[in-house]
Amino acid sequence: MGKIDKLLEVLEKIYQIIQLIYTKNYGALSLPEDELLTRQEVMDYLGISESTYKRKVKNRQLHPHKFPGGDRFYRSELMDELKESKRRGRK
Repeated sequence: MGKIDKLLEVLEKIYQIIQLIYTKNYGALSLPEDELLTRQEVMDYLGISESTYKRKVKNRQLHPHKFPGGDRFYRSELMDELKESKRRGRK
């Protein structure tokens, strides 16, 4: 029975972590929602063409989240690519 109790404890902790992430409420600190961007919005945000977008996905420089209806990106995950775009004078 000891293994089952330990497993239940681990599952309870995982559940608590998921709730924490889902609500995005860390104690008194409330984090803003991270905006989901479509493929076109990412290309506009980074100032890149569709062929550049496809190349960056293929080279794993961009990591899309697969959703029904197309790829989506969290704005916070694009910061490095935005810095690179600015460095190259695109934005």
